[in-house]
Amino acid sequence: MEEEFYATLKLVSGEELISKISYLTEEDRILLDRPLCVENARKRQGALEVSGFHLKEWINATLEEEFIIPKDKVITITEIEGEIVDFYQKTLHRIDGGKSLAGRGKKLPRASGYVGSVREMKKSLEGIFKRS
Repeated sequence: MEEEFYATLKLVSGEELISKISYLTEEDRILLDRPLCVENARKRQGALEVSGFHLKEWINATLEEEFIIPKDKVITITEIEGEIVDFYQKTLHRIDGGKSLAGRGKKLPRASGYVGSVREMKKSLEGIFKRS
């Protein structure tokens, strides 16, 4: 296995990925560590349209973080650095933060919009309709 580096890959499927990668030279394959899928993002602000990209998990239905793909499934690989690597790492950190909250059984704090029970809301709505 060769040295790891950050790169963007374009696959024959059309997907673009950002990942830490290393070549598995003996197997003619590539090891992807925590790949994220790149998607175009556009936002309109008045007359101005801002475009860029956002990252999301490439494969959702797994707890695995490493994937091996054959080199013949890759069109191109370009090493990345600087701001793009920072954005990739911040996105991974945000994803990890969301996963750590899942399954803990914590209730939402009242400040987040949870203000009452279904039973109380039903009584309130029934009162409004009975008055009309």
